[in-house]
Amino acid sequence: MDVLSYTAFNQQVEYQKQIREKEACYRTLVNEKVAQIGGGGGSGVSSICWLCEIEPCLMWCPVQWSTNDQVSEPKFWDCIPTGDGWTNDLKVCDATGYYRCGTNCTWCVPPGVTCARFQLWGSGGGSGSARSYADSPFGSTGAYASAIVKVTPGQCFCMCSGCAYCCYQTAGGRGRIPGCPTWVYDQHGVFCNFCAEGGDGTLLSWSGNIGKCSTWRIATACCPDSGGCICEQGMHFCNSQVCAICQGPLKFVAGSMYNGCIKCEYWAGAEDPEKVNNAIIYGIRGSWPRYCYNNSKYGWSVHPPIYGFEMCSQCCPSWSSGTCCAYPYCSSWQSSCLRVPAAGGWETHSWGSDGVCADAGRFGMVCLQWKCS
Repeated sequence: MDVLSYTAFNQQVEYQKQIREKEACYRTLVNEKVAQIGGGGGSGVSSICWLCEIEPCLMWCPVQWSTNDQVSEPKFWDCIPTGDGWTNDLKVCDATGYYRCGTNCTWCVPPGVTCARFQLWGSGGGSGSARSYADSPFGSTGAYASAIVKVTPGQCFCMCSGCAYCCYQTAGGRGRIPGCPTWVYDQHGVFCNFCAEGGDGTLLSWSGNIGKCSTWRIATACCPDSGGCICEQGMHFCNSQVCAICQGPLKFVAGSMYNGCIKCEYWAGAEDPEKVNNAIIYGIRGSWPRYCYNNSKYGWSVHPPIYGFEMCSQCCPSWSSGTCCAYPYCSSWQSSCLRVPAAGGWETHSWGSDGVCADAGRFGMVCLQWKCS
């Protein structure tokens, strides 16, 4: 390396260091601001606070543990308004026992009911079938969305929970089917495009959301040329001749989105405009898992938490050799693993074999609550 190249290399390293420091400073400032304003306890915050302070932070990093690097409740999720005084509820989700199918239901507002809360979970994305020396981490989770609205007896809402595609691929380098969205539709104009997208599919989406130049490798943005290559159109990571993830592990990475708006005349609590917290759709993006491995190809992965199932969804398998076949051993259909809405398919890894079975994502769900005035 000549003098000019060496100088340019050192400058690049210094610039990357400055970028990391500024990002850390920004995250600290945002977290401190939200901590001062946040409501917690399910009481929610003002919609302005959510839009200006919290949502931008969660859009960039949807999962931030309350206790650093330890499985715990995610920060800021309890700022989503939950309402109170609900007297009835209804769930729209898979009841077949496969834990992956979609379903639908039409709910008409009963007499006397004036307020309802709709919660949506998109179905999860599937995992991929690893081959040779390779890993295929957990599938991406579906997004979550929540809305509290005024309703009128006789109004009808069509609710559809997303289906996770039935895919348990056995051929190496296959799988990774994205999840279907969950949505609510009505003919009265209460909602506009209200949905929670299903989990992402190909690992190329994961790599793209990390934000780096070497999109064919799975690594941190600061070390784009480290880590395993993404192979078979984004089905798995080829680890036969690669080094560890530099400056890893990979943290939770944002994935699929939630969408929608509420017509102003249906805002719950609109009698006091200064206290309208239910004028918007609240939500949390789908997420890719945490992931890490070293030069010996030993590694671990953490499934992202899911709203309403935060602690039971953060599974954390690790490996130092051998092969993990997700189906049937860790599928929700044949076992009890991740039987929660929006979960991604179980991870797979292979040490020299082929035909490692992948896993389907989990079902989408609509949870409806309502009450009288």
